[in-house]
Amino acid sequence: MTVQSTQILEQSTGSWLEVPDEADLPAEVRAIFQAQRDCYGFVHPYFVGYSLNPDHLLRWFNYYDALQHGQGELSHREREIIAVVVSAANRCESCVITHQAQLREVTGNPELAAAVAENYWTAPLNERERALADFAVKITRLEQELSPADLAPLRQLGFSDLAILEAGEIAAQFSLSNRLSKAFGWKVKREQYQL
Repeated sequence: MTVQSTQILEQSTGSWLEVPDEADLPAEVRAIFQAQRDCYGFVHPYFVGYSLNPDHLLRWFNYYDALQHGQGELSHREREIIAVVVSAANRCESCVITHQAQLREVTGNPELAAAVAENYWTAPLNERERALADFAVKITRLEQELSPADLAPLRQLGFSDLAILEAGEIAAQFSLSNRLSKAFGWKVKREQYQL
């Protein structure tokens, strides 16, 4: 495939990879696409691109959905803060935009969402949220091996080990999503930034 044909493909699908026609996708994937259209007015290019392997998309989506919206010890606000700070640390603009919008929706506070996306250290986060963000960024950057000492600040703030695992899973899942988005051009278009 030439550079020009890849650019045409990206403009039409939001992916540098060829993706199947939506009509050929399993019903479960088409239902996810329709739910996104109903909610946002478009299907996020991450989902379009990942539909090249519908089985993996469905497995990933079920895991993502459980982490972000399922039962757990972290609040939805805390989960979205992790999503935004990890995506910002990975410089995944598309994921920052998407989850900044989610954080705006969860909190009803556009200024907070913007501040977390810009620099969580200057954002008005409480002590628990800042500790979660610090931990998520450590997992994301992995500049060195983590140790039991890295869990201590979270435990001191009352997080259970299950909540700490949950935070780690969310951070790691977003690093995966960020890397796939950046590797294959799965990013929202400028006109979709105002989710």
